[in-house]
Amino acid sequence: MFLAGCVITPENEPDEGGEPQTPGGGSTEEQSDERGFIATSYTTSTQLGAGLEINVRPLELIEEDTLKLSMEVSNTSERDYILEDALSDPDNLYSASNATLVDPVAQTRHLNNELGDGSCYCTFTEGTLESGDSVDLEVMFPAPPEGTETMTVTTPVTSPFFDIPIAESSDTADEDYSDGEIIPLTMISEDEGRSDQETDEELSILLSSDVLFDLESADLTSDADEVIEQVASEIDQSSSDTVTIEGHTDDQGSDSVNNPLSEERAESVESALSELVTRDNVTFETEGHGSSDPVADNDTEEGQELNRRVTVTFEK
Repeated sequence: MFLAGCVITPENEPDEGGEPQTPGGGSTEEQSDERGFIATSYTTSTQLGAGLEINVRPLELIEEDTLKLSMEVSNTSERDYILEDALSDPDNLYSASNATLVDPVAQTRHLNNELGDGSCYCTFTEGTLESGDSVDLEVMFPAPPEGTETMTVTTPVTSPFFDIPIAESSDTADEDYSDGEIIPLTMISEDEGRSDQETDEELSILLSSDVLFDLESADLTSDADEVIEQVASEIDQSSSDTVTIEGHTDDQGSDSVNNPLSEERAESVESALSELVTRDNVTFETEGHGSSDPVADNDTEEGQELNRRVTVTFEK
């Protein structure tokens, strides 16, 4: 499931004396609202519909080795939502277990800690969120290296929440838990036909041609709509003035077919994105590489599938 959203920083001041302190001695007072929220995302396009609002509080460092993510999910629409498909994985329904933390300095992504029974170290809620209601969700993660002051929060239903500060907490952690995985960003694979490769300054989104196009076609399929909408939203949230779109194929067939096909597919993605991106002065550059730049072994079907891709690259 993909979703487009926007992230804002609330301008209201926190309650007197309620500002959390960062490990480096700084204060989030100027950024937090009166309920302690540091950023808000409003959903605009999702299979669940529009009208979900997600608020994120500063991350809390517990006992130097655990980070707590606290968020509020509000239903601002006139219909009820079933949260099962929004933020959780199949083994931890009605939670925010699919949220992750990104350390942009160490270039790693942190997955949730687990309790002794293998479940997510997080809070759970009933599945239905009625119109006008809100629910608080918490997820525990392994802490970043000492001295880290901010991290990025990602969820499967919003654009990323960048630069969320870390505040020290006097809370204690459950005794029976294990740290979640910490994995390099370049090894992160997303669902729905995309995988991401990130650096501190740049994001490359690898889109599967098998999701975007029919065989030997450069016309986008209906299955591509949500994928393209999400990428457009991320471009809008970035500061980049230039977006590079590159088409690639596997090595099946001849260069006389693959080279123009890869260029045409890049141009199709560019055409769709240029209609959806709302930020002014964004320039798109396209290029087709045919089969000349594989990312996997073309001797296997799995490798060929990975090599059939369109890559969208832009600065954060």
